[in-house]
Amino acid sequence: MSTTTQDTGTEGIVDQAKSELGDVASNVQDKAVELKEQGRGKLGETLDRRSSEAGGQVRQAAQVLRQSGSQLLTQAEGNGQQVAHFTEVAADRVEQFGGYLERASGDQLLRDAEDFARRRPWMVAGFGLVAGLAASRFLKASSERRYRAPGSSAKLGPYSYTTAAPAGAAPQPATRGGVVSGR
Repeated sequence: MSTTTQDTGTEGIVDQAKSELGDVASNVQDKAVELKEQGRGKLGETLDRRSSEAGGQVRQAAQVLRQSGSQLLTQAEGNGQQVAHFTEVAADRVEQFGGYLERASGDQLLRDAEDFARRRPWMVAGFGLVAGLAASRFLKASSERRYRAPGSSAKLGPYSYTTAAPAGAAPQPATRGGVVSGR
């Protein structure tokens, strides 16, 4: 009989623990949803503000482009008029884009970007490829500059060398794989 009482008591504790665990899990889930909505709201506000700022800067660039076109037109001879016309058309397009950035909300910008990516996935992949190549060239150029700095070691082909030796030290011979070469 005592075994049955212990089993019933243990089941009651287990059921109570399950119930409390369910309540905690529910509270955690509610808090996660709340934090997600707060984050989405802050991201939207930031995107709205930044896109409006970018739109203003793009419209200023359009004004500069338009002024350049009008200067070309006043100084134009022959082909200069065609160039002035193209700069005017480009200024109009740039100004339209700046207006779009100022007017559109962050959610609208994200929706439009998603739609563009769905309609033209190869173009998005091409943009990614170009951006990746540009980033790799930038990183390669910055690392080459770092190795050219005074007092740093560098490798040129299979040989390594030091660009500056400490004062009073004997010059170090070039090495090839850690072995002094005859060159």
